[in-house]
Amino acid sequence: MSGAGTPIGDIQVQVVHGHPLVDRAAEIYTEMLAAAGVDNAGSLPPPQGRAPMRTSFHVAIDSSGTALGVVHVTLGNLEDLAIEPLVEPDQRLAAPIAEAPAIAVLPEHTGRGVTELLYRSVYCFARRQEARSLATLVDPLTLELFREDYGIMFRALGPVTSYRGLDLVAAGEELHTLEESLRRNRPEFLDFLTEPFTPAERIRFGL
Repeated sequence: MSGAGTPIGDIQVQVVHGHPLVDRAAEIYTEMLAAAGVDNAGSLPPPQGRAPMRTSFHVAIDSSGTALGVVHVTLGNLEDLAIEPLVEPDQRLAAPIAEAPAIAVLPEHTGRGVTELLYRSVYCFARRQEARSLATLVDPLTLELFREDYGIMFRALGPVTSYRGLDLVAAGEELHTLEESLRRNRPEFLDFLTEPFTPAERIRFGL
């Protein structure tokens, strides 16, 4: 399953998620409930073990369909996420957490807004999936870039650690805290992040 984001120029982000077998299992479950006479079967919680939208790939593409960049997002409790071993007990984030531990953009397409479109896609996905926090896994320099260049006030959730051969730090913050900081310090970037939301979503998210 996929959905298109708002394009910038000839670039847009496609969100790819789900698995046909799992999706079909959920459909069969709903059909069985309806056949048994259960009212509003489609609105009931899915069967245990089904985690809709838990994992997604956000892929920036150009008008020819060429992938320019990608970020992988996982939604869950801290125990479900890659950053879990690197987070200090007193720095735990409110769950559900949308974790985007890595982003990749082709070098020849840097400076075209690809990275910012991917950031926006992750933010909108987190809000729409009712995440309470955003988290990532970055080197200390990138953490400073988030804070200084974008006004995204992630905080370190643990010490800098050698992880998979790199010096990385788990970082993140609750969404409402990030939004409040952007509203004060970088309102134009908050406007960019929230542009895809409908008026109803803005009310729902308190924006």
